[in-house]
Amino acid sequence: RRFFGIDALVNAGNADGLWEACNAKLKQPEFFARGLMLGAKVRGVCTTDDPIDDLANHAAIAADNSFPIKVLPTFRPDRSFNIDRPEFPDYIGKLSAASHVPIHNFADVLRALDQRMDYFAERGCRLSDHGIDTAMFYEEATEAELDSILTRRLEGAALTAKEIEQYKTRVLLHLGRGYAQRDWAMQLHMSALRNNNTRMFHQLGPDTGWDSIADGSVAAKLSRYLDALDRDKLLPRTILYGLNPTHNEVLGTMIGNFQDGRVIGKMQFGSGWWFNDQKDGMIRQMTALANLGNLGAFVGMLTDSRSFLSYTRHEYFRRILCNLIGGWVESGEYPQDWTQLQRIVEGICYRNASRYFGLGTD
Repeated sequence: RRFFGIDALVNAGNADGLWEACNAKLKQPEFFARGLMLGAKVRGVCTTDDPIDDLANHAAIAADNSFPIKVLPTFRPDRSFNIDRPEFPDYIGKLSAASHVPIHNFADVLRALDQRMDYFAERGCRLSDHGIDTAMFYEEATEAELDSILTRRLEGAALTAKEIEQYKTRVLLHLGRGYAQRDWAMQLHMSALRNNNTRMFHQLGPDTGWDSIADGSVAAKLSRYLDALDRDKLLPRTILYGLNPTHNEVLGTMIGNFQDGRVIGKMQFGSGWWFNDQKDGMIRQMTALANLGNLGAFVGMLTDSRSFLSYTRHEYFRRILCNLIGGWVESGEYPQDWTQLQRIVEGICYRNASRYFGLGTD
């Protein structure tokens, strides 16, 4: 309805007509990608990009003075630490080529990632993103052990669960420190159980609808990871997203362990995502945050920057937010202070995120 102006409910009787009407509108300039972004009053988007991406399109957009929206890259290095994936050896070769760093040992991997972080930083990157599937990991290792793990994996050997965790831990620690040094924010998306249906995975490939919520442990190893960075005074601004809603209180209390008072809302319990970016999921997440932390510092909703019709998710979120807070005011659980309420709602809906990510759009 918001984009196409259609109020009719979709059914077998009107499906063909709606299909034709929508496709006719998609031919109009205001329905091109830029038109949709301008129509939604977007001021900045951060796309998801692999470290080996050349970011040529970002450079082209930045040089185009006719387009007022900031389009910045986000550093998504999952393939660099998913050493257990079949494509890992091939990816390391691509990382070496993109960074111009010959990779012969574990230290070379870190140097290559450093080079790519610098490359992204020069092109406006403000944040990173990580998919931490099933459960959080933390297992220490020596440099010699890490060299052996990498060498054997590149030669095609199978690794133990402990070795996989050792490699992932050290890479993620190095990246976290690198983000702090570059003043980036770090996002951790946790507890997805992917590719459950083997038959359909082989038929259609990944990311085609066969994923669900994982119930692996998060708290203990997440605490060790964040603490290791904090001990070095290199814990970046961090957003923790939990796909499993039973972890809401776990993450809502975890962020309180590492707030430092220098950055408002430095540690964030991220909005409900994927299976939880619906009314009940959003209410559960915000209620847990309000009960356990500082809702007023919340950076609010995120959307899929690759889907140009998904910006309405922000409107949906804002309506739920206002209804939730309004209910607390009506029941006497929060003061009817309109100045303070305006500050809270405007912050969550827009200003907090602009400040937190340093987008310069406020």
